[in-house]
Amino acid sequence: MTNDKLRIYSGDWKTLHPYTGSAPTDLYYITLSNKVLAAIRPIEELLADDDYRKIDDSEQKELACMLTAYFEDIISQTGIFQAFSRVYHRQYGKYLPFYTLDSDYIPGEINIEDIQFLIWHYHMQLNNLDVAYSPALDTFAAIAADVMALFETEYETAPENEKLIHYFQLDEKEQHNLYALHSRFLWLCTQSYLFSNNGFLLEDQAESLADEAKEADLKEQIPDMVNQLCNDFGFNQVTEFMRLTPPRWLAEVLGESSPLYASLMSMGHKYTGYYRYEGGNDQVTRFRHIASDRVLEVTNRSLVGLPRNMKAPSLILRTGFVEWNGQWWLSGQITSYEDSEDLIGQITGDDDEYNLFEPDDELPDDEQQVILTDILATTEGEDGQTLDESDTAWQALLSDEIGEEFFIAQVRAGQIKGLCFYDDPGNLLLDNLRFVTEYVKR
Repeated sequence: MTNDKLRIYSGDWKTLHPYTGSAPTDLYYITLSNKVLAAIRPIEELLADDDYRKIDDSEQKELACMLTAYFEDIISQTGIFQAFSRVYHRQYGKYLPFYTLDSDYIPGEINIEDIQFLIWHYHMQLNNLDVAYSPALDTFAAIAADVMALFETEYETAPENEKLIHYFQLDEKEQHNLYALHSRFLWLCTQSYLFSNNGFLLEDQAESLADEAKEADLKEQIPDMVNQLCNDFGFNQVTEFMRLTPPRWLAEVLGESSPLYASLMSMGHKYTGYYRYEGGNDQVTRFRHIASDRVLEVTNRSLVGLPRNMKAPSLILRTGFVEWNGQWWLSGQITSYEDSEDLIGQITGDDDEYNLFEPDDELPDDEQQVILTDILATTEGEDGQTLDESDTAWQALLSDEIGEEFFIAQVRAGQIKGLCFYDDPGNLLLDNLRFVTEYVKR
């Protein structure tokens, strides 16, 4: 009798897809994902239970689905991985980090290096970056080789997923609909195979927000608060790859020839805070941000359906605006509160609210230096284990208080020593320092 835990079913496969129901190609790819799983399992079974490289049965299924979704992406030419390799090439002059690519590597087709990179990416995100896996691990290479052999036998006959292709083909109306665009780039950067860990980050943030709301006796507001969180996340989340946000990744997936490319690249940060309605005309409506006194002229096209009572001068509105194609647009949930001195005091006394429109700056160098010195001087971990310089270097990389530029400068100056991937005899991390630092510190 087959153990259900050792097979991939429709529900497992659909988690990496944006549509409801099934696609005609799902059965083919579910069958293929089980073949991928069968290729992964014997390699994992050779590892001892306490081997840091070993992943459990459910994780093997996730990895198999991820790699099969990559294959489906290449076959269907939806362009997700091709967008990644193109952006990486634009910045670094090659199509992938870590690996030496020869003439056999063809962008937009299946490549063993792509598969090995995705295996590394899965393991890194699975452990929240706590383990500095080497992209050159022998187990990663072995899995990649076996999966590549499987994909090569299927390459000429594998079907395109027309339903997935259609998802990225926006009609004229959708191209001018901010909510239609948001749903696509939010899915791309939270649930697609390349960015699915961002979805888990969003879930964690939503759970924390709900817990805080319950403690503050605001349980009835949780749905609205989570709705706003998800909307903000779609616009503002900095992904692990090259620091691109979801709108920019959708632009890259659609490609520079798309009429949406420049439009999506122009999409700015979303600013959610407390505002007052200030009136307007037939083109725009003005909203004043209370803490900073900044006035935004918002296109009326984004206010269709806004209740009239939301425009009362006596109300304080909590909502968000994003600049798109040179205009401000309202996006997401809007909540109203009666004006009061207590609420105004809370709003104006909140540093985050006061600095809403200011860019996030790194700490001054002298403060970062103090933090770095403390981290590098640590000799014992939380569980009592002895830390060497490679351990503390990795902890410095993980620190949210040490900025990207400061960290790279200290590595290059020789203050941070021993920075490397675990079990990596070479210099893969140092040779890819900028990419890895962005990947971790995004």
